[in-house]
Amino acid sequence: MILRLSSLALLLALVPAAAGAADARPAHLTARKPPKKPRVKPAPKVVDPRSSKETPGDEQSTSPIPGRDFPVAVQQAPKQDETPRIVRWMIKPLRRGMFIRLPIMDTDPNRGITIGVMPIWVLQGETDDRIQQIHAPSLTYNKNFQVIPTYRFYYYPQEDATFIARASYSKFEREALGEYEDGSFLGTDFDIYARLQYNVDAGQRFFGFGPDSAKNAESNYREEYTQYRVGGGVPLAHGSPWRVRYSKHYQSGRFTEGSLPNLPDFSLSFPGQISRRYQQVNENRFSLDYDTRDHGVTTGRGVLVKSFAEFAIRGFESQYDYNRYGLDARWFRPWESDKDKVFAIQAKYEQLLGPPAPFWVQSRLGGKYSLRAYGDGRYIDRGMATVNVEQRFKVYEAKTAGVTTELQLAPFIGMGEVFDNPGRAAARYARPVVGAAVRAVAKPQVVGSVDFGVGRDGLAVFMDINYSF
Repeated sequence: MILRLSSLALLLALVPAAAGAADARPAHLTARKPPKKPRVKPAPKVVDPRSSKETPGDEQSTSPIPGRDFPVAVQQAPKQDETPRIVRWMIKPLRRGMFIRLPIMDTDPNRGITIGVMPIWVLQGETDDRIQQIHAPSLTYNKNFQVIPTYRFYYYPQEDATFIARASYSKFEREALGEYEDGSFLGTDFDIYARLQYNVDAGQRFFGFGPDSAKNAESNYREEYTQYRVGGGVPLAHGSPWRVRYSKHYQSGRFTEGSLPNLPDFSLSFPGQISRRYQQVNENRFSLDYDTRDHGVTTGRGVLVKSFAEFAIRGFESQYDYNRYGLDARWFRPWESDKDKVFAIQAKYEQLLGPPAPFWVQSRLGGKYSLRAYGDGRYIDRGMATVNVEQRFKVYEAKTAGVTTELQLAPFIGMGEVFDNPGRAAARYARPVVGAAVRAVAKPQVVGSVDFGVGRDGLAVFMDINYSF
């Protein structure tokens, strides 16, 4: 651009100078010619210096004075790419999708610091720009669990259907998971859900029971389980936001000593909680939902209220006898003045009833899905309540390879508590949280987030994909 403007300026400067030199000939050359009778010449064609158009009635120009209307190519400079450099480095467009270079930096309170890389292939369908597949392998390192290779696959056959497969294998941990969810099974009003998983997690922590369990009582245990969960639902009427559901959850697992160094032995600190033999539970849940959200994952507006009651009967594929009920309510509202700013709030409550049950059956507080400043299961008791408030701001939007991606900043506050029963809850046991989340949203199917939360135990960082709130 600089070269083009400089050449044009030089040309415009030389043209009138050359014309002036041609008119100013030396006097001795003009003096030799005898004077002639002046002839009437046609009025010279004059070019208005303010315009490149000719003056009406003129037929010939004798004064090459340039106009001020520059060519369009000169007036309009090439549009610069305003995409941040870090985004251009991370995202490479493909013919039908994009390739993303994603570094991993996780500081989960239960697992410690994990670093690594995750190359991601985002592939679109052949007939539209909707995301159809995501391949996300990763290679991470954690000083406690060493190298962990993982492969993740997400498939979206239609807008309200998702298939997820995940597999990992390392020295201390391994997982194999398959999950399918369809909001309109075979084109009907029925929705279905199925999940099958085998998992070995050596990074779990246990601090004891109750809202005042001490940080210094921390111990580490290893859980190994196989589980499946299946369910389905149907609206009360066609097009109704009310829906009834039934689901069945079966799990067989054992809980033994963990492998983390510098932590007390789980079997010595809590001998009554260890289980070297497999134990089974079979939970049957009935729920009533009210859902007006615009989308279940990339939610921008609407209400979700989920109420449930479930039971497990000893001797009926279960070694324990208990009941549980709960409520999960969420509200999303965009600002009237700016639809890109969304206020979101969530409140959750659940209570376990019946004879004493093992710790892994009871209500848990902490982690990405309840209180984002504590590790998963930091507080455990028979009941739990939590509230989270979040304000989401869209700070950047770009369309790359046909996929529109939003970058959101979402400061949040929250508070939660566990208790034996609601009558035992007390304000002094409430645990506050403050923090912020960075969210990447590719509507309508994908949302990834990194959450930074601060609580009584310090800073915690969580990463996740496809969790609305």
